[in-house]
Order: sequence, then structure tokens, then C-alpha cells
Amino acid sequence: MEKEIWRDIPGYEGRYQASNLGRIKSLKRKVRGENPYTRKEFFRTVPERILRPGRFCKSGHVSVVLGHGTAGMPVHQLVAFTFLGPRPEGLDILHINGNPLDNRAENLMYGTRRANILDVYFQGRAWRKLTIYDVVEIRKMLKAGMTGADIALKMGVSQHCISKIKRRKTFSWLPENMEF
Repeated sequence: MEKEIWRDIPGYEGRYQASNLGRIKSLKRKVRGENPYTRKEFFRTVPERILRPGRFCKSGHVSVVLGHGTAGMPVHQLVAFTFLGPRPEGLDILHINGNPLDNRAENLMYGTRRANILDVYFQGRAWRKLTIYDVVEIRKMLKAGMTGADIALKMGVSQHCISKIKRRKTFSWLPENMEF
């Protein structure tokens, strides 16, 4: 069993920590409050606790809220920033095993957007709505003379999406003669 190591999240030192096992906790600390009737200032102690992540998006990533009234922060970003350092310009955070719920530091790495997208496809999932199998099928239908409108209706996507595939604005990295 791996030992859990906690480190301060950069920018949240003394308030929040991330662990190498992909968990986030709020540290015990004093916070200022104000009595709404008397307007007198007081301090209360917030106990240390592990934050429970909530769903972040359709891709399956989870987030936690760091501070009352703020937007959720993706857990994988907080763990990567804490254990891998600042994200280099133009790179994404990749889950090595492809599981967006596995936010252990050893499962995260920085990589290109292209590597991230290809990794999702190689796992048999869709990056957006279409898989590489769908794109190959769309290209076959286009070659067979079907209209973009008919293909879009059949595949459940917009005509614009079909047009971008046809003009190689999207999926340009996928070989033209790909067969499955």
C-alpha cells in the first residue's frame, strides 16, 4: 500500500493540500466572521477535512471547491500542479491509465493536446461525440455520394461537423485510407 503524502497546493498554502493519492483536504485554520446583527468581528476554527469531489464535466473529471463562493477546480489539475509543478505552456494534463477519476500523482503527466486526444481514441472512447470509427464511416458515406445533411442526421451531429471532416479541418491526423 502506497503511503499518502500531503503537500500545500501552490497559491493555497496553509489552507488546502493535495495528496499523491489524488485527494484534496482543507486544513484546520481560523477564519474571520462577522455577526450580522452587531457587526462585531469574530474568528472561528474550521476543522481539517477531506473534500468530497463532485462531477466536473461529461468527460468524467471531478472537481472540488476551494473557498466559499468560488468555482470548482478540477482535482487532476490541483494534484498535477502540486506534484508535477506548473503546467508548461501549450500542454494538457494526461491520465496515463485513461481513467479521469484516477487522480494519483503517478497517473498524471503533461503532454500535448494531440497525445491526449489520441489516447482517448485508442481507449475506444470518443473525444467529443465522434469516435475514429465514426469518422471512417462518415468518410465512406461521403465517398459513396451521400449528402452532408443526410450523414449529419444519421450520425446525430451538425452539418458543420460533417463539413469540417470533409475539408479535413478536424480529424486531419486520421489517415484517409483507414479501415477497420
